Amino acid sequence: MKRKDEIAVDKIVECALSEFMEKGFEGASMRTIAERAGYTTGMVYARFADKSRLFKELVGKAADKLFNYFSQSEDHFAELSPEQQHKEMHTYVGAKVDVMIDIIYDNFDAFKLIVCKSAGSGYEYYIDKMIDIETANTVRFIETLNNAGIKMNEVRADLSHMLSSAMFNGIFEVVAHDLPREDARGYIKQVQDFFNAGWDKLLGLPSDWKHIV
Repeated sequence: MKRKDEIAVDKIVECALSEFMEKGFEGASMRTIAERAGYTTGMVYARFADKSRLFKELVGKAADKLFNYFSQSEDHFAELSPEQQHKEMHTYVGAKVDVMIDIIYDNFDAFKLIVCKSAGSGYEYYIDKMIDIETANTVRFIETLNNAGIKMNEVRADLSHMLSSAMFNGIFEVVAHDLPREDARGYIKQVQDFFNAGWDKLLGLPSDWKHIV
């Protein structure tokens, strides 16, 4: 059986979720959260120092899980041989994105807050940080393959950043639009197909080039 304090915390977090969903981080009020939960403002502050702590309570674990998986996947890809990176560049990413979709949908409320309600919070630039990692690794990927004698066209870092931004924001649109999981999976596959074709063109891959399937 839960102790009274655990019950109080659960109630506060539940009401904070409703408050953040309705008003966003900036518009949310600790006083209103306390009123919703049926506790004093002082009691809420005694358990969560500010609304940033409450927001982190709601999104932190899920955000870390996705970000760490993404970062580790990028690092693992960089450890593959240049030949493997060349052959598996699309299929590797596709498989990892599929896992990322499940992480997002297993924690949908958390990512709804991050994508749609995080302005002013410590998670406002969460997606931008992923875009920065993707941009840096794209530049590294092209350099690695060229150094290994696998000819790739150079792509400016600022262009790479713009394309990564378009792709990642496109992926997270499934959250903004509340798409069901399997609909989201199909949508994101189409987004990836679109960007894969574009990247093949930019990198100068021949039209009959085939990656591993």
